[in-house]
Amino acid sequence: MKNCLIAIGAAKYNMGSQMLLRGITQIIKENGAEYIAVSSADINEGESLNIPFADKYVPRQFKWSKYWLFLKFNAVINRFLPFLRIFWASIQYRPLIRQFKNCDTIILVAADNYDYDNRKNILDVLADFAVRQKNKPTVILYDFSVSERNITKYLKETCTKVDVLSARDSLSYDNLIKAGIDKNLYLIPDPAFIVPPSQTSLPRELEGKKFVGVNVSSLVTGKTDGKKGRAVLKAYERMIEKILSHEDLNILLIPHVMRGADLKVLKLLFEKFKDTNRVFLISDESLNGPQLKYIISKCQFFVGARTHATIAAYSSCVPTLVLGYSIKSLGIAKDLFGSYEDYVVNLDLLNDNADILAQKFDLLYSKHTEIKARLEQIMPRYMEDAKKIGKIIADFRK
Repeated sequence: MKNCLIAIGAAKYNMGSQMLLRGITQIIKENGAEYIAVSSADINEGESLNIPFADKYVPRQFKWSKYWLFLKFNAVINRFLPFLRIFWASIQYRPLIRQFKNCDTIILVAADNYDYDNRKNILDVLADFAVRQKNKPTVILYDFSVSERNITKYLKETCTKVDVLSARDSLSYDNLIKAGIDKNLYLIPDPAFIVPPSQTSLPRELEGKKFVGVNVSSLVTGKTDGKKGRAVLKAYERMIEKILSHEDLNILLIPHVMRGADLKVLKLLFEKFKDTNRVFLISDESLNGPQLKYIISKCQFFVGARTHATIAAYSSCVPTLVLGYSIKSLGIAKDLFGSYEDYVVNLDLLNDNADILAQKFDLLYSKHTEIKARLEQIMPRYMEDAKKIGKIIADFRK
């Protein structure tokens, strides 16, 4: 594992992907990688993500791939002309694909990309090109979360081609096993768990005070004036009212995906409660992943929808409640606590019970000493398990 390339989705403004990237680059560097190239969906030629240990940044696709006309054309190909997708991807993703010949190790970050699309995934396409390289690189499909219903024939085909597979939670791991995908399959925690925080300043109004970190995003609300959006906002409002009933607790609203993706919703909550003088908002979108982790680590409790925001809380041993919208939330909680019942609220439940987040926060509050002790006990081993992927990849090349 000398020359390694890591391909991931958007990591410039998505702090979850950025923290994942920071973690895996650290791990493979510690296991002998000499040169690391990083390809992200939201960088152009010459841009930097400021990822430690990254030596080069490679755009995933041409700039014109992001223009409106191309996106419409791409949608037509995906829906009506799927047989052209591999050919078209060979053109669209040429900046990334042409780097494959220079690498002995290629890591394709799966994350939850397979949980959103039942068609042939772009990762399937990239894996096709990677395994056909003349230099025969080791190809890793890394950090899976996938529901049983989303394991497609395309994914099964891809899994037979690549050299190493890793699932980041036991529910996804079990789903892959049930589907007959067990060759070189490992259960490895998400690498974001190992990334240390970076000190930054907190709102001065919260100095010396206890506060609950709260995260929500447009990913779970959709249109805020739609049925789903109204249900999520109402549930968060009820929960905030419950938190404020504890006179010693304040609230800090924390975004984790930038470019307004989280702030758009968090600002609505802030406006509703700002007159209490106990609800505050992180509005600085220049903060990076480790800085946000530092802020989250100072919370007494955390309630979040963004998975990697909750990973920042878990790994800082902060008692955490998750608004879950996919298998990854359930699986990670189960692996940490043995069950996800008291730690994850399914997004769909908010339509029928606007008080469920408030009720679950009460339970979190009542059990917080026990939860914190559990996280402090399990986290050192869990983080070491996350690092095992480095040795697995290094040993595969021997």
